[in-house]
Amino acid sequence: MDPSRAYIILHVLGVHKIAVRSDAITWRCPACSEVGHFVPFATVDSLLTDTARKNLKDDHFFVCLTSDCDIVYFSHDTVFSQMDIVVPVAWKDEAQPKFVCYCNRVTEDEILQAVVHDGAETMQDIARLTGAMKNGKCLKNNPKGVCCHKDIETVLQRALEFHSGE
Repeated sequence: MDPSRAYIILHVLGVHKIAVRSDAITWRCPACSEVGHFVPFATVDSLLTDTARKNLKDDHFFVCLTSDCDIVYFSHDTVFSQMDIVVPVAWKDEAQPKFVCYCNRVTEDEILQAVVHDGAETMQDIARLTGAMKNGKCLKNNPKGVCCHKDIETVLQRALEFHSGE
């Protein structure tokens, strides 16, 4: 079944407030046409500016992870861009600083510094040296609405590869 039809049927049946698996419905970003990733409503609600929140409706939202696309969140009839979000969206090209852990405001650069200057090699080292992953309020702080652990692992691996290549 076409995912958009599944979504419309859910609304017609009045069950739009049920929990939806992240892979149950797919929507493409209206600007770049890349497939969006499901993001909890609570995430969108907590990260919008007050002005943008006035246009927020209880809906299923998706996040656009394309770096050169200005859209951050979208649903079937609502779009929020970077200017509507209260934090810099790290994977977007123009974002500064590039937070990896939003709860504790840990950046890519801080993780790189922890590897290069402080000898960090593991996730535990990164947590100890930077304070990353100590707050656990990712649902409301991370624009992806998920724990930053995978993103930190990715940055750590890049930093280790960079450092070993020097």
